[in-house]
Amino acid sequence: MNKAVMIVLAIFTARSMCAQAAPTKTWNSSLGAGLAITSGNSDTQSINLSFGTVWDPKTGRLFKADALYLRGESNDELLVDKANASGRYERTLSERAFWFGELSYLRDHFKAITYLISPIAGAGYHVIKTDARKLSLDAGVGAVVESNREIGSDTSAAVKAGESFEWAISPTSKLTQRVNGLWKADDFDDAFYHFDIGLTTTVAARAELKLSYLYDYKNRTLPTVEKGDSALFAALLYKF
Repeated sequence: MNKAVMIVLAIFTARSMCAQAAPTKTWNSSLGAGLAITSGNSDTQSINLSFGTVWDPKTGRLFKADALYLRGESNDELLVDKANASGRYERTLSERAFWFGELSYLRDHFKAITYLISPIAGAGYHVIKTDARKLSLDAGVGAVVESNREIGSDTSAAVKAGESFEWAISPTSKLTQRVNGLWKADDFDDAFYHFDIGLTTTVAARAELKLSYLYDYKNRTLPTVEKGDSALFAALLYKF
């Protein structure tokens, strides 16, 4: 009897040691790139580079960051040249509520934006929070530091609000979508709106294919500059 008890205890001890030896992965990152070259009646070249990382130790804390660069030419004429990046830290307040702090950066050649930097702090709420779907709303206050090569530099307090949605369609496919608006507090007509949606599917153990669409709208620009522009692109992601 004592021998049987000792064997059972040894099994549980071994399983516990194995579980401790294989901790849950807290960082998930990816690098992506896409390239398109066409020739014929028109010569077109486009490139996109992306990076994303998420730190989630499952303790009510979350950090995520991403960056994207887009450039496109047609018959040696530049059509797209923009870059953006953001970093965000979230901390759970309750089962659905959270607070956050984030820093975002934008450069857009065609909107004459040399840089637009915005630190924001605020709170949010998960309207839907399941293993397959997550719908979140958030809002915050902070600042906007903008440099425009035509108008000059400007710093203002800012208000930001947004919505994001994630849907794990299957074990190998995922849909993501987000929209947000950033308003300067001293002039609410001077606003920047962003929308993006993406579909990602696994093609290999560490590789994913992602199709994305994004739309940016700057309410106040120069008369010769389009307020809105969009981009549709595909990228191959390497996960690590």
